[in-house]
Amino acid sequence: MKVSFSAGITAALILSAISIVQAENYVAVILEGYEQDCLVESRKHEQFDCKTSKTLYVGDKVTKKPSIGALKIKWAPYASWQELDPTSSVVVFEPPKDKKGVVGKIKEILGLVKTVHPVAVGATRGDSDIAIIPQPGNNATVLPGQKVAFAWESEDGTDIVFSDSKGMEVFRKELKDQSIVELSPEEIGMKPEELYTWAIRGSRSGRQYKIRLLSPETTRQVKDDLNEIEKAASSDAEKRINQGTYLQFMSDSYAADVDLYWLSYRILQGIKEAKELNKDEKAFLQTLKGNYRRHVRETMGT
Repeated sequence: MKVSFSAGITAALILSAISIVQAENYVAVILEGYEQDCLVESRKHEQFDCKTSKTLYVGDKVTKKPSIGALKIKWAPYASWQELDPTSSVVVFEPPKDKKGVVGKIKEILGLVKTVHPVAVGATRGDSDIAIIPQPGNNATVLPGQKVAFAWESEDGTDIVFSDSKGMEVFRKELKDQSIVELSPEEIGMKPEELYTWAIRGSRSGRQYKIRLLSPETTRQVKDDLNEIEKAASSDAEKRINQGTYLQFMSDSYAADVDLYWLSYRILQGIKEAKELNKDEKAFLQTLKGNYRRHVRETMGT
């Protein structure tokens, strides 16, 4: 009982030290040693056999008897685990606070994706099968000078309306039967450190979504990193896949400050000739677009 109680206290302390905002994607995959006596317990206290849940998320507790050291794990950058006792550990994720260095980790991130999603890509539904993909999501952050596509699934509504944190209307645009509108932060009148909401006036859903302008410091970091990726890429497809990967990883790692999933999707949509991609690139593109669709639907509650 003493060992169990001590381990419980240690687990609570470790989990309390993890940032409240977590990476929503998996940060590790179990490669070997999971065949017997291995369990994963999520932060929601759901339990899974390791054979059916080999991907690990922040806060997962992994128990392997007789020793946790028997497991071979492939980690995302900045992910690891803290041992609770000889048979169990908890998954932690600690990206650098200054948001620097992520560009140098792109290959590691894609390596983890390739481990989880085999490169053999079968026939899958493309974006053309979905009439409208909601954009840019709830709590999205936008870059100065970068147009954003605002898209919603319902066909009703008369205007798109933006309000500041005090509820004062700052911008309105008539829709004229449009279901997608492109606007820049400058057109809307957005300012850093202000939280805005946008909604479709006259829509049956009546939903409101939050949106913010990135801070000047984070804007410089993101733009510099995207430029660095562009200079290092040997092809347009490599550039776009690497940039999309970077933006999603940054959004997961610094979710309190950054949500640029919408921009990752916009960049990936620029890959026009998917048939010319190699197998790895097709797998990465499919996974990244799937990440976007899941993320934006979850944030918008659709």
